[in-house]
Amino acid sequence: MSRRSNPNADKPLHKTKGASREHRVIYVAVEGERTEVDYLTYLKKDLLDSKRITLHVLAKRNGMKPLEAVDRVLAQAEEPRRDELWAMFDRDQHEGIPQAFKKAGAENVKIAYSSPSFDLWLLLHFTGFNSGRQSGSSTIVHEQLRRQRGFETFDIRGDKSVRGERVEALRDKHEIAARNAKKLANDCPTTTCSDQAGHDDDHCPPLRRDPCTDVWRLLVSLKIIDA
Repeated sequence: MSRRSNPNADKPLHKTKGASREHRVIYVAVEGERTEVDYLTYLKKDLLDSKRITLHVLAKRNGMKPLEAVDRVLAQAEEPRRDELWAMFDRDQHEGIPQAFKKAGAENVKIAYSSPSFDLWLLLHFTGFNSGRQSGSSTIVHEQLRRQRGFETFDIRGDKSVRGERVEALRDKHEIAARNAKKLANDCPTTTCSDQAGHDDDHCPPLRRDPCTDVWRLLVSLKIIDA
């Protein structure tokens, strides 16, 4: 996939029809049914300036596969008011990730991709991550996340919610998480990858971006953090 099809490149996406330039409408389709939804709900309720941006979160019971998330948000392409379309999905053990990236790039859908999982983004609010390739496994990420205040029981008995004390533990740490996420891009073995340019699509395909997370780019679009 060439840089011309980079889904997160800075280029005009779907233009908002009938809406003022000051107010933007963003749709995000999420792979997961709980953690990502809770996190985006927190952003929407506590941090988003609703006078400037409207955020629509699209989810499905039992979750979606990566390509399904791309298709789900593309269903909003004909909405009269939409400025950006995003798909948020993880590496996990999913198949079809290259295909999801390819379709997103062709259809101007931006991607918030995490490897091994979105839970890495949560961990980066507290600390950097230098444990090497994870190959889709979140075991080490969860072990380190459970050492953080509020997350001691995360993913125990299936509890991967982001509410209450977990939200409070994340509060005011978004800039820290973004810096730690950018460092992962800078540390990528592909020397043409960087925090500013992102991953080189010609030489660093998605499955080689391990570990990584681009969730911070969504927060930039939401005007929660600076680029």
